[in-house]
Amino acid sequence: MNSSLGSTAARPAIPREYSPAPTPPPPYGSGRMTEDPAEVFKKNAINKLVDLLNGDIRELKKSREEEMEGLFGAQASLRKREEELRKGLKEMQDEKEALEQQLQMVLMNTDVLEGWLRENEGKLGSNEVNCVDVDEAFEPCDVLSKQMLDCTASDLAVEDAIYALDKAAQEGAIPFDQYLRNVRLLSREQFFHRATASKVRAVQMQAQVASMASRASTQYAF
Repeated sequence: MNSSLGSTAARPAIPREYSPAPTPPPPYGSGRMTEDPAEVFKKNAINKLVDLLNGDIRELKKSREEEMEGLFGAQASLRKREEELRKGLKEMQDEKEALEQQLQMVLMNTDVLEGWLRENEGKLGSNEVNCVDVDEAFEPCDVLSKQMLDCTASDLAVEDAIYALDKAAQEGAIPFDQYLRNVRLLSREQFFHRATASKVRAVQMQAQVASMASRASTQYAF
């Protein structure tokens, strides 16, 4: 018995044999199946319609963007015109106010002249009236006023001469080249008189401002 046990203990262990794993069946539907031609046509038609729709959407978006850019440009142009109109309206209002002030001055001067005429009417005889020099009837109060009066008279005289030349040229009384030469000379002379009058007017304005300032300072000093 001991010998049998010893022989059993000395026998090497036999490894356990495992059966190979069974091969899994192929997945369901892995085999190649033929698609239905109707389904294929349907899918292609849907894809084509989607592409066409996307193209139409892109074109519509582009068109709308161009329209919006045009509207923005028109809006900017309208705003610019609005600013120009407001500026022109303001200039017209300022000019209207200036003309109204000038009209008030003319009316005041007219009242003064009418009063002077009423006071002096009948004081001079007919012979004395005929002997009165129109240029010496009114005397300027200062040198600047006399210079302004001379420039204004010269400007108006040149204007009358140009008008006479225009009428003569229209009637064919003078050659056209002579008309142009005379108008050019008269225009240069008129420009000189107007420039001088503008400078005299500026000096008069400065003198008036200085006089008003001195009066105000004297008044506040008391």
